[in-house]
Amino acid sequence: MYFRLIEEPRSGALGYLLADPRTLDAVVIDPPAGQDALIRALLAERELRLCYVARTHVHQPDLAGCAALCARSGAVCVSGTMAGVAADVLRVGHGGTLAFGDEVLHVLATPGHTPGCISYRWRDRLFCGDVFDMGGCAAGDGEADPGVLYDTLTQRVFTLPGETLLFPAHRLQGRTVSCVTEERGRYARAFGTSRESFLTAMAIRQPGQTRTAEEGGGDAGEAG
Repeated sequence: MYFRLIEEPRSGALGYLLADPRTLDAVVIDPPAGQDALIRALLAERELRLCYVARTHVHQPDLAGCAALCARSGAVCVSGTMAGVAADVLRVGHGGTLAFGDEVLHVLATPGHTPGCISYRWRDRLFCGDVFDMGGCAAGDGEADPGVLYDTLTQRVFTLPGETLLFPAHRLQGRTVSCVTEERGRYARAFGTSRESFLTAMAIRQPGQTRTAEEGGGDAGEAG
């Protein structure tokens, strides 16, 4: 398999390029703004064909964020069923799949940060967007729902095997990768073990709070 992390240094946004080296079919997840030229260069370097540009979530001002890359590469833009994006975007829901070559992305509905958030499970990895972005909930913006986010974490993400690698859309306290076992423990320590304690902790957090995994540190680097 081919796996490459793509980062936009100023915003800290993270994207991921995956490919089947046999068929040369590829997919990019959450391509960071301003990195289209790099992505196209990586595709050309290995003669990869981009099949999908897959978004975990789309914020309201940025509904057409992958249009240019799709137009240049011929890829299909993919987003969740509630993302409110253009009609030509392929919308996928929980239980859906995206095949590229002999590889498959499995779609999990993971709402909370936004109503239409989805995550993509590939092999032992979950590309989970901003499901761990507590700052969005603390800021109280209209798209975030702490209660729904708690349900997503406890019923979808934390029920995955403990060794599942978690790849976010932004660094978690400097790190590019974590795992389910680590985040389960971190969230229990930070927010308690009940829905009520989680909601209470969210209610008292202030706008501008850094993304959670604040107790963590260090960069675990890329897995591949």
